[in-house]
Amino acid sequence: MRLEKRNVSNIGKNLKAYRLELGATQKEFADELNINHQNYSKMERGIYTPSLEKLLEICNSLRITPNDLLLDNREYDEYKQEIFRELDEDILDLMREMKVVEEIRAKALKAKREGNKKLEEQYLADIIGLYVVGGVGSWEMADALYYNRLDKLIKRTSSKVLKELEKKLN
Repeated sequence: MRLEKRNVSNIGKNLKAYRLELGATQKEFADELNINHQNYSKMERGIYTPSLEKLLEICNSLRITPNDLLLDNREYDEYKQEIFRELDEDILDLMREMKVVEEIRAKALKAKREGNKKLEEQYLADIIGLYVVGGVGSWEMADALYYNRLDKLIKRTSSKVLKELEKKLN
């Protein structure tokens, strides 16, 4: 794998930052990483590019990811912030969805316990309607129902075959 020149300078800059955080000299840090100190000095200056294998060894030794070495810190921080922002939004969306669905499920369960089949079915239809609106999601719903049915049939058949084989062995 060939590293871009920009990434090579980032490796050096980031290695130096990790070394300074530890308060180590180049030689001490190179020794800790099992690297010749002259080569380590060249890495910090962006003159020497470690092999991918050595880069991964360095990352393992420092307990960091290759991105921590390859990306500009600001660029990587922005990347992490965006990923976490998206993850936060997804989690909030999921929580809102769960709140709505669980409330409807609770109403359906109450209707079932009260023997009100028509109201129970209406609540269940409301849940399905959340996921199948104007045909969007219809295939996913149909596939999920079909594969669930296949799964049950396969498990039931497998169980029957296993019981028959056990009988023959006894």
